[in-house]
Amino acid sequence: MANLSRKDRIGYALIVAVILGFLGLIFVNYVLSNKGSTDERGCTGSVMYKTAILIDRSDETPLQTIDEIVSRTLLAVEADARENELISIFKITDSAQTSLKPVFVACKPKSDGNELYENRKTIQKKFKEEFLKPLNLALAEPANISESSPLAEVITDLSLSEYLDSEKARLIVFSDMMQNSNNLSLYTCQSRQEAVAYFRERRAGALERPSFKNLQVILHIIPREGMARPTVQCRDGFWAWFLGDNEGNDAGVDQKYLPGGATIK
Repeated sequence: MANLSRKDRIGYALIVAVILGFLGLIFVNYVLSNKGSTDERGCTGSVMYKTAILIDRSDETPLQTIDEIVSRTLLAVEADARENELISIFKITDSAQTSLKPVFVACKPKSDGNELYENRKTIQKKFKEEFLKPLNLALAEPANISESSPLAEVITDLSLSEYLDSEKARLIVFSDMMQNSNNLSLYTCQSRQEAVAYFRERRAGALERPSFKNLQVILHIIPREGMARPTVQCRDGFWAWFLGDNEGNDAGVDQKYLPGGATIK
């Protein structure tokens, strides 16, 4: 090499750089293709992040409210959820208290790729066909108007399930938060203290309220017109107690209203 001209040395250096770059791409592609096999939910390895979405349309819900529920759900999944995050969706029905099953459950797959070493179109197509399409179908299912709304019991069951058992999890709720079961009906609620005491008495022998750690709770309130102010205050006070056992730096409850407004029945 000592006898080579400066031009030759530059040429050899470029050839070596190209070879090393090509080998690097092969290595990166090998690593990406051997991350590990996925299970039936599309999850790879251990799942660090989980999001459970609970939709309560047990009462009549205005069309603009339904559209916004779908929009916010898709935003939470597409924009906020991480790759390989477990997404599960549940709906409140009369049977939810004793037969709770997700209408959708899957880990969020890769949605895009690097053109240098991946087939972006294939990745994007798979994301849309195998993840977004069934997600949208689950959201498009018509609601079942039900006599009961066992919201507190369902949240408690979710807190004890695999759907929220991760170090960092989110619980997203779309509901008017009007708990209505044989354990407590907030429709007749006048006092937070009485509501809490009654619910605890009815739940004796079971977990009275869930215990969370680092859970981010986001409540999207379906508006109901015509509610008495004491009922609203009682409702809000009950949920402040019910969701109050939540520790950790990422723990918290965020409340947002949805558009629309149906008269309370």
